[in-house]
Amino acid sequence: MKLSWKTGIILTAIAGAIISAILIFQRTNQPSIALTEEWIATQVADGDSITVRQTDGSQMSVGLCGIDASELKQGEVPGQPLAHEAKQKLLKLIAAADNQLMIVPVAKDSDGRTVAEVMAHGQGEAEISFQEELLKNGLARTRDFSVECPNQLAFEQAEKIAKASKLGIWNQSNLERH
Repeated sequence: MKLSWKTGIILTAIAGAIISAILIFQRTNQPSIALTEEWIATQVADGDSITVRQTDGSQMSVGLCGIDASELKQGEVPGQPLAHEAKQKLLKLIAAADNQLMIVPVAKDSDGRTVAEVMAHGQGEAEISFQEELLKNGLARTRDFSVECPNQLAFEQAEKIAKASKLGIWNQSNLERH
């Protein structure tokens, strides 16, 4: 029985969709990264690093994907402008979420830390992206990682808002010190 060209195109499209779905599943279903989303914040190291815990006691160190916040003073190395403010903003976001966070793992960094998007449930059905909040307030800048964060475009838009408004690190006096 001879297949028509339409049937061939349809079968090819279906095969392509199946292969794409398998590749996406394999890429996102990495056993080295915890797949559970609900976590409790236990520590904030700085404006872009937190430690989280699940109810079973397992912990994970998380770097916020796609952003770089100013560094706090470490030993003899002086802190960068607005590092304390970035950490305080992250603490406030976590407190507003009653420490209940959604972690969307993206990759592992060279230190073994999970690089992830971090969110919390906001008013109604809205989700609050911690990265976007830090960026919109000028307390972080976008950063290129070897992997792209799912909401990277939104992060870039949030950074543009802060730049245009000259907020935080984008304020001229802070740019000179940063």
